[in-house]
Amino acid sequence: MRSLRPTSARRPTKGGAARDRRGKHSGPAHGKRDAHAGPEHSKRDAHAGPAQGKRGKRGQHLEPKRGAAHSARETHAGPAHGKRGRHPGGDTSRDRGPAQSKHTQGRHEKHVGAGAGHGTTRQATPTESRVDPARLAQALSKPAAPLRAGEWLWTTREGAERDLIEELLWFGDASIRPRLLAPSLIASAGPPPQRDGRFDLTFARQGFRVSTLVEDDQIEDLTTQLVPSVRDTVAGTERFALQAFVPDSDRGNTASARAQALRELIVRDVPETLDEAQLRREGGRLVQLCVYDRVAALGCIAAEQAQSLWPGGRARMRLGGDFPSRAARKLAEAFAWLGMSPGSGELCVDLGAAPGGWSWLLLEKRARVIAVDPARMDAKLMRNTRLRHVKGNAFEYEPEEPVDWLFCDMAYRPLEVAQMLGRWARRRHTRLLVANFKLPMKRKVEMVERIRGLLADSGFTSLRTRQLYHDREEITLTAHVR
Repeated sequence: MRSLRPTSARRPTKGGAARDRRGKHSGPAHGKRDAHAGPEHSKRDAHAGPAQGKRGKRGQHLEPKRGAAHSARETHAGPAHGKRGRHPGGDTSRDRGPAQSKHTQGRHEKHVGAGAGHGTTRQATPTESRVDPARLAQALSKPAAPLRAGEWLWTTREGAERDLIEELLWFGDASIRPRLLAPSLIASAGPPPQRDGRFDLTFARQGFRVSTLVEDDQIEDLTTQLVPSVRDTVAGTERFALQAFVPDSDRGNTASARAQALRELIVRDVPETLDEAQLRREGGRLVQLCVYDRVAALGCIAAEQAQSLWPGGRARMRLGGDFPSRAARKLAEAFAWLGMSPGSGELCVDLGAAPGGWSWLLLEKRARVIAVDPARMDAKLMRNTRLRHVKGNAFEYEPEEPVDWLFCDMAYRPLEVAQMLGRWARRRHTRLLVANFKLPMKRKVEMVERIRGLLADSGFTSLRTRQLYHDREEITLTAHVR
C-alpha cells in the first residue's frame, strides 16, 4: 500500500498559492486541471490543501466548479499545489469523482432506508438550487414581522441563519414561510415534514411550537404571566423538564442571566418532575422557554421529537483528561446525539486521525482503534496497546477484517470523502459510521443532500446530519449499513 507523505516542507512554486502576513491562504493559483493528488495532511481541524475553485475574499475559498471546496475554517496546514497528480483513492472503476457521479448529471435519487431524507424522493440539483432565490431573500430581509403564538421558533448557530431558512424552504411547502427574527433565531408559520417520527433538520439546534408569547421588561411581571401558561402546558403530564435559553449570538447571550432568573422563579411555582439527565435517559415532555430582547416564548415538545435535549441545543461537552485536540468534544457530542457509542473491545477505524482527538475518546471507551493518517499521532496515545497507527492515505486504506465503527474527520472535498466512505458500505467493511464533513461553500443545504444521496445509494441507511454545537463550518453525519 502506497503511503502518502506530508509535503508541508515544500516551498510554493511559481503560480502557487499566495499567503498573507498571518499565514492564511489567499486563494489558489490555477495550473493544469489534472486529477488531484489527494490530501497532504488530514490533521483534525487543519486544511488538507487549497481548494481548487474560484477565488473569494482574502483568506476564504468559494465552492469550486467541479465539486465541493474542502477548507475548514481553522488553520491552513497545506502548501500550495503545483501540478496535480493522480487521485489517491483506489477502486477508480467503482468510485468515480464528483464530476463523473450520476448525482451531478441531474438524475433523481430515491431514498434508501428510513433515514435517507425528507419525504420519499429527492432530486439531486448540483447546479440549480430548488429554493427560489426571491423567497430566500424575502425570508432574510429586515425588519421581519414579530413572532406570533401558534408559529414555530427555531434556534441555530450564529451565521447559519441563511442555511436554516434555506433548509426549511427546501423541504417544506409554501405554508412554512420561514423568516429571520434575530441573530440565531428563525420563525416559521409551520414545521417541516418529520423524518422517523421527529423533526430532524441539519442546521436547527432546537425548535418548538409557541403556545404563549409574553413581552415585558420586568422579570417578576413575566413570571406572573407565564406561570399559568406553564401549568396549563404540563397539566396531565407527570414527567417534564423546563429549559430556559437564549439565542446563541452576541446579542442573545446578553439575556442569559435574565433567562436563568426567569426559569428559577417559574419552577418555584411549578416544580419540575425531571432533571435534564433523567430527561435524556428516560424521555418525557420538554417545556421550552426562549428569551430574547423583551420577549419570552413558551412551548412544549416531546423529548423524542426534539432537535436536542440540551437547552437551546447547546450541548457543551466537558471532558476530563489530557485529550490531544478539541475534536474530542465534537465526537463526544456526536455520541450523545446518536445515543450510542463503541463498547469495550469493539474495533474502530479512525480516518484522518492525527493528532488523535477522536482516537483518544475511543480509547477512553475501551475500544480497539486503527488510526489512519500520514501525520504523527500524539505520543501519549501511541503508548496505548489498543491503538495501531497506519501511517498511510485514508483514501487507499482497506481493513483486514470488517470493523464495528468507521470514523472520519478529514478536511477534504466532501463529495470525494462521501464516495470513499460509500466504498466501505458497498464492501460491508463496517456496521456504523460517524463522519464530519467540512462545508465552507455557500450552498450548504444542497451539498448536505448530495452527500446524503451518495451515501444512501452506497448502502448506508438511517442517515442523520446535524451541525452540532461543537461544529463550526462543518456538519456531523451518522449512519448504519443495512
